[in-house]
Amino acid sequence: MESSNSGTSQLDATLQALGGGLSSGAPAAASNIDGWISTLDGAGSPALSAISSELKNLKSAISSGDGAEISKSLQTLGEHTSKAAATATPDASAKLQQLGQTLSSAAASLQA
Repeated sequence: MESSNSGTSQLDATLQALGGGLSSGAPAAASNIDGWISTLDGAGSPALSAISSELKNLKSAISSGDGAEISKSLQTLGEHTSKAAATATPDASAKLQQLGQTLSSAAASLQA
């Protein structure tokens, strides 16, 4: 139960960071991404490992400033996160769905 609450808190923090848009969330992105990579790598799930791997790609794209790669990575993360929502605990499912939609929207805004 404790890890679920921790994960839910992490979801809340991520949604809050992204709520103001990409530029307002950028300063906290690196530590937020590192936190998620650590959490997901410890989960032992192939689906979550795929998200962790994509987060590493996103971090690299952010470091290089490659907008096209950032957009592509955000889109992939949005899709993976939305799929993960289907098998998540009830307290995390709605938040994961919201996060997936937010990531996909952020990807689309970068393509515009």
